[in-house]
Amino acid sequence: MSIGTLLAYSLVAACVLILRYQPDGSYAKPSCNPEKENLTSEDGEMELMESESQLAMLKEGGFTLQTVLNPSMLPTEQSSTVVNIAVSVITFVVCIVSTLTTYKGEAVLAMESWILGLLAVCLVVFIVCLLVVWRQPQTSKKVSFMVPMLPFLPVLSVFVNVYLMVQLSGDTWIRFAVWMAVGFLIYFGYGIRHSLEGQRDEDDDSVHREMANKNSSEGAEDDVNADENNHFIIHEKTSEC
Repeated sequence: MSIGTLLAYSLVAACVLILRYQPDGSYAKPSCNPEKENLTSEDGEMELMESESQLAMLKEGGFTLQTVLNPSMLPTEQSSTVVNIAVSVITFVVCIVSTLTTYKGEAVLAMESWILGLLAVCLVVFIVCLLVVWRQPQTSKKVSFMVPMLPFLPVLSVFVNVYLMVQLSGDTWIRFAVWMAVGFLIYFGYGIRHSLEGQRDEDDDSVHREMANKNSSEGAEDDVNADENNHFIIHEKTSEC
């Protein structure tokens, strides 16, 4: 496989993993269930306390060990940020492990202490980040592309693709870097300003500017009318006197 194909597969796997943990946007109250009407008052109080704790966790903005390891049942911006950071760390660790096993294979076979310790640290960080992602709540929305065994299957896909990319020669990486630089130059120099999305944004900005100018002109007219009314009232009062 080419380096572009492997990179595309890696990006797709990472995006599938990240999108499944995006927040739904609103906290929906659970619908009334007739079967739960027969609960005792003690069970009702426990459910009320649990729902209040979940709402408090949804409103929290800081990162604590409790919120990371024991998040709410609904995805939030905080849990999404935790997943993004964990996926980034997993990708970085996978790159380190793939590089070490590819270019320092002799040291691994020789059981040298430094590389074994480094691999052990990478393994611990990898497992911790994977468990953190696994603990986060998933979105209830139906996304366009879903995979089973989340988050293990996308992480395995990222690991395999990155490992195969590291196996490629240096000339391949040089050609890839050159063509990526050319593509970025074309995109940021021409494409981003002449794309349909960019034109749509410009149209939206122009509409907003027109609305703002219209509102400002209407406000100025109202001020003028108010001043005229005030002058008219003052003139009537003086004439009466």
